Amino acid sequence: MYRTEAGRIIVGIENLDVKATLECGQLFRYERNDDEYTVRSGGHSCRLYHSGNYVIIETPAVDYFVNYFNLDRDVARIKRELSRFEELRPALDSCGALRILHQPLFETIISFIISANNNIPRIKTIIKMLCAQFGGVFPTPEQIADIPVRQLDAIGCGYRSQYISKTAKICADTDILSRMYSARTPDAQKMLLSLPGVGQKVADCVSLFALGRLEVFPIDTWMLKTQRIGSETEFQVRQRLMDKYGELAGYAQQVLFYYNAILKA
Repeated sequence: MYRTEAGRIIVGIENLDVKATLECGQLFRYERNDDEYTVRSGGHSCRLYHSGNYVIIETPAVDYFVNYFNLDRDVARIKRELSRFEELRPALDSCGALRILHQPLFETIISFIISANNNIPRIKTIIKMLCAQFGGVFPTPEQIADIPVRQLDAIGCGYRSQYISKTAKICADTDILSRMYSARTPDAQKMLLSLPGVGQKVADCVSLFALGRLEVFPIDTWMLKTQRIGSETEFQVRQRLMDKYGELAGYAQQVLFYYNAILKA
């Protein structure tokens, strides 16, 4: 599926659709320059570009980004399994090898708290400004806990500043992050929902994009607009689609979001 060399990863285009993976709403620390992308995660970065039938990922942190892009996951198998659902086929055919990333847990929690009632350009700017205070590296719970709330306000966090500060303090002072990794999904979600600023959508996004729990189905405006039946509540839509798509519900959600919110918008 891929091979590694000193300073780079080579992936066949059939195993990684760069645009679909990076622009499907699961991450915010990336920039596009013509046909190249730069991705940052934690204190690491990589550059992605196409060369013939391959995607080249240039980075000093090869092992980190093999894990980050989940390159050992068989996306073709997942798409084959989901293709039995006729309503998913247009999205599956359009998204190529969209991969769900394996992002750092605390970074993902804070990023999606920032994302609440926000737009992607502004989210990206706030996160970039936050990281700039620490040399371009995403700060630790302890570092964010030490930032005055007014300083978070100054970079545009707004009402989320208090949530970010309080959540960082909890993560710094307890073992909640390590417990999430080993917990069953319902228990991990209870822990996430106990954090200030984390509602069900944010908990689902963190579960999917950081903890790798493919059975969750985040509900946002696009999912309600395209998936709701009658007068279903958000909870009812979420539960119905999780029941329907089972252990691959999260992947179904991502291809549906990319298809409806990006490709058809």
